Amino acid sequence: MMPQFRRTVFSLMLLHVAISSGGYLFVKVGLAEFSSLAFAFWRFVIGLAGLLTATVVLKAWPRIDRKDWPRVLLLGALAVPANQLFYLVGMKHSVPSHASLIYGATAVIALVLSTVLGYEKLQRFKVVAISVSVLGLVLVVTSSRTPILGTENFGGDALITVSMFAWAGYTVFAKPLVAKYGAVQATLACLMVGTLMGLPFLIKPALAQDYSILTWRGWIGTAYSGIMSTCISYTVWFALLKRVDPSQVAIMTTPQPVVTTALSVLILGEALSLPLITGGLLVIGGVLLMQAPVLLANRRVAELLKRTHLAKE
Repeated sequence: MMPQFRRTVFSLMLLHVAISSGGYLFVKVGLAEFSSLAFAFWRFVIGLAGLLTATVVLKAWPRIDRKDWPRVLLLGALAVPANQLFYLVGMKHSVPSHASLIYGATAVIALVLSTVLGYEKLQRFKVVAISVSVLGLVLVVTSSRTPILGTENFGGDALITVSMFAWAGYTVFAKPLVAKYGAVQATLACLMVGTLMGLPFLIKPALAQDYSILTWRGWIGTAYSGIMSTCISYTVWFALLKRVDPSQVAIMTTPQPVVTTALSVLILGEALSLPLITGGLLVIGGVLLMQAPVLLANRRVAELLKRTHLAKE
């Protein structure tokens, strides 16, 4: 049972990393032609259409108890208006590697929030891990080769940092809902509610968009963002959340910044800088440091089971 569980979790992790890593690049490509809010409108429209299609195909229309609706409303607000709008506006003035590395600190914020809520204990090694990751995050945000304060790069990274905090909150507060309703129905409920919250504010920017300048690249960006990043990636995230704790879910996606940065350099020609590389390594190292005691404990358990098995023979 345990090997099957690990294989399932590992497969979900790889799927999420693959989709999300490409998502940063497709968003950047789409935002080269769309305004941020017009892009958000079409992402949400396409995503909502995909979610409604999924409810029909899977016959999984979410049936939420009345007492759980406040949590659904909170999660919807965190997932779409707070997370996605800040992220998309920030991405207009940032680069994929910065965004993915900033999101690499999600596990740190999720752990702190879980500790505050009493879900997890804040131990010494976790404090060290948080300090390392925060230092890396500072380096990432300030790694632009142009002056930082007052520039578009700094503003974009700052907005993406806000969206990352919203995503961490979404991850932590969603755990009870996912445990009760499952990944698919919880995702459908939260994203449909969140999309309906955000769309009214995006209609005017969508109408103001100059569609004569759009090419297939811009529309591919919105399609990927709506279908893959919204419908599929969010569901996979909740599928992981159903199986492990919030901070562990975020930890499992730490390869994402590395993959995104590599793709961004190869495809978009993004330039690397020493502070960016150093900051990225610190973010990933700090997050992995939080998982080290768990890995050591699992290793000890495996050795103990092996010794017990040999003793019986």
